[in-house]
Amino acid sequence: MAAPVPFDPRAAWEARQLLGLSPQMVARAMASHGIMAVPPQVMAWEAGELLPSEPELVALARSLWCTPGQLMGGRAASVRDYRLALDLPQEEVARQLALTPREYAQLEGAARWSGSPDQTYLLAVALRLTPRALVAATGRTEELQDLLQRAIDGRWQAQVKALMRLVPTLPRERIEYALRVLHDEGMTAGALWAGDAVEEAAVPPGPEEALEQFWLLIGE
Repeated sequence: MAAPVPFDPRAAWEARQLLGLSPQMVARAMASHGIMAVPPQVMAWEAGELLPSEPELVALARSLWCTPGQLMGGRAASVRDYRLALDLPQEEVARQLALTPREYAQLEGAARWSGSPDQTYLLAVALRLTPRALVAATGRTEELQDLLQRAIDGRWQAQVKALMRLVPTLPRERIEYALRVLHDEGMTAGALWAGDAVEEAAVPPGPEEALEQFWLLIGE
């Protein structure tokens, strides 16, 4: 079962108020976009008592003259969420990735994106994803953390190609710089830790700390 669509009730209320529309007028506008709704339903969405479905969110956004993303309150998390935020049908994204709609739907619906590096790059372009958002939306955060830990503990150069496949929108030189810094800092902290010159700042970074530092080094 698909996760609920991210939705910000107050954003919907504010958008309606800005346009001076009543719930009845919004319901009529949604009908013109192919979705039947009643005024109490619109009011329940705005009160946070109900969540709109994917089609309802798209129709509501169009009726309020905004994008679905504006009604999500910055809560997009998955590939589906980011696609909906831009009001893009699956068929359009599939076309940009040179996939059939069925192939794309299978990739989007999986817990972890399994497209090729080229398809991942095109996905990021189509959905306007930053590298950080791309990794999170495609379910690859743990994989990135593992690669970073390997770079810290061993030869960072050996992780460059794998990381380029994981985040194909990042230039190689930025990846190399970030991995080199993480490795050098990790080695320094490890040496201090082993030599009993332990300070809080010298403790080797954990997976979450290494991930956040990586994004800072990348410039995210």
